[in-house]
Amino acid sequence: MSMSNADGAISKIQTRQVCYAIVSFCLGAWAFYKVNIISGPFFEPIIAACQNPDISVDDFAQKTGYHSYEPKLGLGAFNILVCLITQFLLELRETHPAGVLTWGGVIVVSLPLALFNIICAGRRGGKGPVRYPTVFGLLFQLLGISVIYPMLYNPSYIFSGVRFGVPATNFRTIVATGLSLPGIVLTFLVFYAPTESYLWTCSAGILGGPILAMMGLIIWTDKSSSMEGSTQNIMKSSSMIHNAYSLLAIVAFIFWWCLMAIAFQTYGFEIDLLWRDIWVEAGPSVAFMTVDTGVLFLGTLLLIAYESEWKAIKAFALAPLVGPGAATCLVLMELELEGADALLNGAKKNV
Repeated sequence: MSMSNADGAISKIQTRQVCYAIVSFCLGAWAFYKVNIISGPFFEPIIAACQNPDISVDDFAQKTGYHSYEPKLGLGAFNILVCLITQFLLELRETHPAGVLTWGGVIVVSLPLALFNIICAGRRGGKGPVRYPTVFGLLFQLLGISVIYPMLYNPSYIFSGVRFGVPATNFRTIVATGLSLPGIVLTFLVFYAPTESYLWTCSAGILGGPILAMMGLIIWTDKSSSMEGSTQNIMKSSSMIHNAYSLLAIVAFIFWWCLMAIAFQTYGFEIDLLWRDIWVEAGPSVAFMTVDTGVLFLGTLLLIAYESEWKAIKAFALAPLVGPGAATCLVLMELELEGADALLNGAKKNV
């Protein structure tokens, strides 16, 4: 390849990076604007009550009329967040079935993302903020995953130099897969355990608080970033990640159709009534989660489209059939296998 052709190829890649990063950033900025309009008036009195120094935790419910919360789950620095999210989840719980459908939608869409984020953070050659999934996890909880994922995570990934197929340790893959699953168990407890129970209070505080995000620190000492890209390492890692996405695809598929069964029991085929309850006449928590679900899925599609527009179209087409989480898992699995094959073929040519 001549020097001019090489420069042209580099310029084309950079233009693609900038275009996708800008579009994704704008999507996240719109989500930030929209959810603040929706939830601002709802959050303001709750935040004021949660940070009132004259109200003790023991007297919080009696003096404010809000639900009690467990401050220990805030780890000191995030007590207000735990207090706020407890009230937020209570409104979702009391708005059936719209609450479980919209919150469940976010859980389904986000199911493969913990695996993707943590694996990417450990790949050799990656650089920048993408290497710190715990920081992103905390930002997801504080400012909303539909805001931070397209606004900050996607651009960070696009400019990170991370490549599919670069090996990661089995330990990292196992931990990343495990961290994808607690949200489902906690969601079940939040929507079906008695709201007056301590179990419900703790489940709500963990689900929306900092603990789940900080569990990513388990892989702090992982050595994936120093793994050699040998044929054996690539094949072993690719197989492990393939199995992880396959498992999450099955879980996401089942969860999605459970949500569809709940929706059908209430609305049947009357989509206009469903749309009324999750958007047109929805309360602030439900409308917030409707934005979260839609924007997060679009943000995920943008990330996939940066790698392959065809794969993004495929994920979008599969979503109504298998659910957005399973569709994303299947496409990311394909990208992983194709990335591994490209690395293996490159290694053979260099032999």
